[in-house]
Amino acid sequence: MAKIKFTKRPSPVLAEHRPMYKIAQALLIIDICGWGKKCSLIKLHLLNWALKTQSRMDLLHRSVTSKNLFSPIWGFDPALAIALQLAIEEGLLAIDGSSIGITDKGSALLLEINKDKSALESEKEALKTIGKGITEAMVSSAAKGWE
Repeated sequence: MAKIKFTKRPSPVLAEHRPMYKIAQALLIIDICGWGKKCSLIKLHLLNWALKTQSRMDLLHRSVTSKNLFSPIWGFDPALAIALQLAIEEGLLAIDGSSIGITDKGSALLLEINKDKSALESEKEALKTIGKGITEAMVSSAAKGWE
């Protein structure tokens, strides 16, 4: 009988699942698309979900133009939830009522991210095209039917 031998090798973690990548992405989302350096958790998940494909970003662009969120559902990413928890524990983000806000320590990291033009370049550009066009009211209205 033939024997099968397996060799355990380290496997890289996809960038999309790395906490530091998600923390940097969340800081950019809050800074570019939030108000007063704050953003709701549900809006963070919406923008994180949209950044994954161009068709989702196009959907948000149409939503910004029409002032009506076209996506009635979107995904919640466990990797983002873990990264947000780590960022809160590290003092980069803080819970402020029903929002998550950037702390002074988070602002310092965000400054470094923005200084490096090549860091998260595509995310920065994509988020700038959305800007503050997706409001918390639009997000809340779309999520009302979830209960």
